[in-house]
Amino acid sequence: MQWPFTKNTTRYALVGDRKRALLAAKNPSPTGAAAATPLGWADSSLVEAKSIHQLMANISSPKGEVAISLPLEQFEILTLSINKVPREVVAKILPFHVGKVLDEPLSDFIYDWQIVKEQKDALQINVFLFPAKAFSDLRTILGHYKLTPSSLEPDVFSACAYLESQTQLPGDEATMIVLLWPQSISIAIYDNGTLVLNRNVLAKMPEKGLEENLEEFPEELSAEEDVFEQEIVAPEMETAPAEEEEEAPSLYQSNHDDLLANFLIETKGDATPAPTMDDSSKEDSVVFEEPTSPISSAPSEASYISQVSLELMRTRDYFNSVVKGNQIKTVFVGGGDDLWPELSAELESTLGLTIENLVDPERSSMDDAVFEAVSIGVLS
Repeated sequence: MQWPFTKNTTRYALVGDRKRALLAAKNPSPTGAAAATPLGWADSSLVEAKSIHQLMANISSPKGEVAISLPLEQFEILTLSINKVPREVVAKILPFHVGKVLDEPLSDFIYDWQIVKEQKDALQINVFLFPAKAFSDLRTILGHYKLTPSSLEPDVFSACAYLESQTQLPGDEATMIVLLWPQSISIAIYDNGTLVLNRNVLAKMPEKGLEENLEEFPEELSAEEDVFEQEIVAPEMETAPAEEEEEAPSLYQSNHDDLLANFLIETKGDATPAPTMDDSSKEDSVVFEEPTSPISSAPSEASYISQVSLELMRTRDYFNSVVKGNQIKTVFVGGGDDLWPELSAELESTLGLTIENLVDPERSSMDDAVFEAVSIGVLS
């Protein structure tokens, strides 16, 4: 029974890339499945104050908790090895190990972490990094509207949660999850109940109608060099001296073939929940700097599709040769709706895998599949 004095706490999702932001509220769909209702859109990055004000413009008396999900490009992942200790001790000693690989004070950052592999004498840990100031500013603005951030996670975790809520992730095979944002591609591989591999690639998606306008500027565009990807180079890290078992090769090492560059690798481990920010993690805090590598200002549809295909092949090949998990049979792709016929055909041809829409167009309730899946997932 719902008593008159019972407090109803609304749960909201905040999702955004470098160009758009969405505020959505959690609600059950007619079928009982998780769903999110769009409440407002902003035409700027979520980390900009004006975006929050724009999102709240048409909402009266918002109050509740907010789950935040951002593209993988806005996070950096550090892979650390420490001496094996009980899990409850990790949180106490991790600030020391993270601080050793940072040039800036630890207090400049917030971070979350997960154990991805247990060895005989060591733990391999992935640390998710985000700027403390950006999060603090966002929390302050949300607080003005009586909204409290409850979690912060990369988009691939939210997309994975969405697929789990739709019972689309099989337990006996690996699945690739791909999110196409206007400025980047988030790639992850789900296997044995966890995301065992995460990767971000900077790639500018061609704007709708750009092909018709290219003929007007052939000289300027041909003079520019297409640059789709920024290699993320992690700081050199110290490892625990007690390690005895051989670890999987690190792609941060300079002696690896260029084909395997730019991977952020999570090795197999126990399934762990998507990263969340709690009070304890806000005290000591780690981070992302805005990418500075140039990005092509006018990629063609054909070159963009080829780039996506190449990056997915590289991801699959590394997973098969190094991570050596279950066989990948399905690729879920979110975004790039205007390119879907050509993109899906190219990926099926080059990868030899089943290519599926992340969100079934016939069941979609928003005009953007990526925002829909991520907002539902972060609220799951």
